[in-house]
Amino acid sequence: MRLRYTASERDEGRKVYSVLKNELRVSAGGIKRLKAAGAVTVDGAPVWMDRRLRAGETVEADPGLAEAAPDIPPERGALDVIFENEAYLAVNKPAGMLTHPSRGRYTGTLLNLAAGYLADTAGTGAVHAVNRLDRDTSGVILLAKDAHAKALATDALHAPGAEKEYLAVLWGELPQGRGVIDLPIARERAGFQKRVVRPDGKRAVTAHERLGTAAIGGQRVSRVRFSLETGRTHQIRVHCAHLGCPLLGDELYGSAESRALSANLGLTAHLLHAARLSFIDPLTDSPLTLTAPVKRRDMLEMDKFFENTT
Repeated sequence: MRLRYTASERDEGRKVYSVLKNELRVSAGGIKRLKAAGAVTVDGAPVWMDRRLRAGETVEADPGLAEAAPDIPPERGALDVIFENEAYLAVNKPAGMLTHPSRGRYTGTLLNLAAGYLADTAGTGAVHAVNRLDRDTSGVILLAKDAHAKALATDALHAPGAEKEYLAVLWGELPQGRGVIDLPIARERAGFQKRVVRPDGKRAVTAHERLGTAAIGGQRVSRVRFSLETGRTHQIRVHCAHLGCPLLGDELYGSAESRALSANLGLTAHLLHAARLSFIDPLTDSPLTLTAPVKRRDMLEMDKFFENTT
């Protein structure tokens, strides 16, 4: 993604650094990387950051040239692309797949596949995850093709009006069919993955709407839509478990009853799907909605239990 800005009369005498920072929204660290890579020009000629502009001159910067060598091994495989432009790639992640390589797993992740896809289609394996999902959560993941695009999209996803919508199937019924859960979340203990609701935690806000209920083996289950105001780790899973309605298939946060029902249903992953991301596209300043249909078999097979129910 190349960045361009043509100076007007009011820009006469402004430094290139000022245009990069304010008009092109490049961070101080990003400007430093662009400078080191020689990736900034005025009318096609390399310049210093303190070069002063004249009206009509065009500043150009190429964040791709300032990217560090990709450290994610590219792999080829099925990738469910739902959106792509010069800066971003959005995919529908399947359940059971890690988003990003970790110390214990360097291959077989979504970013490995995305790196391979971009190496073939864009000539670069650089890729950055803007949002992440748990391994067993399926749905929309937004990826950026360079660090600058990631920074812009991260800000856009945290801006007022941005929306993150999830679909889930829970054991039991939430206390309210529609409402807001506003409970702080903290790590259960240092170095441990599990989170809990605790007064000293960070504020976490989850809106919910019950879409239907059903009976399975004499137990009630609910289909629910969630919208996140905050994005804490495991937020939906923690809030639901705290209220006594854990996600079906959730081994970490499940209750004895939900685990037993999940086992009877043959579930091996929690039933949570990131269905929609809506935000202002930082490239066009226009609303952008990314939608990922549910394709995972375990959630689709739950439909039979909710037929003709409310």
